[in-house]
Parts: sequence; C-alpha cells; structure tokens
Amino acid sequence: MLNALENTPIRSAYCDDEDFQELIEMFVDGIEEKKQILSQTVCSDQIDQLQTLAHQLKGAGAGYGFHELSQLSAQLEEACKSEDRIEIAQQKELLLHHLSRVVV
Repeated sequence: MLNALENTPIRSAYCDDEDFQELIEMFVDGIEEKKQILSQTVCSDQIDQLQTLAHQLKGAGAGYGFHELSQLSAQLEEACKSEDRIEIAQQKELLLHHLSRVVV
C-alpha cells in the first residue's frame, strides 16, 4: 500500500545505474512544470488534459523507476475516466504530494 502522506525523499529504482542517471535528472527537472499543470487543472473542461497528463506520468514513472508515481498516476487517470470530481481532487492531491518528494 502506498503511504502518500510520508515525507521521505523518493528516488528512482534505477538511481544507482549510471546509464540512467542523466535521464532521471531530466525527468526530475521536469516535475515542477508537471506540478504546476496539475495544480492549475480544476475546471470540468480540463479533465481530458488532466487524464492525459496522468497517463503520461503513469508511463514515465514506470519507465524511469518511480513505480509508486506510476501507481498514483494510474489512480488519477481512472478517476478522470469516471469523471468523479471528488476522487479526482483527492488523487490529484496525493499525486502532487508524491511529486514534491521525488529527487534525483
């Protein structure tokens, strides 16, 4: 089970692999922009944009070794598909908190 309210830093499962280091750094550098987009998507007409971002984070999270990020993104994507605004808000907050903990 994910403990999304924890505050410990989150590192990639591949952080010790020198071949992945530069890619992981680039991914982590782009997180702030993703957080801004997540924070700003609140209108009903932005659910598609939020779902797309969640889908992208789901794939990228897994690909860069951030498996919990991938799981949380999948949950947000599903909430968007169901258009459950309460669940979307909850999942978005969990994902934002998780993203704030990601480090190189």
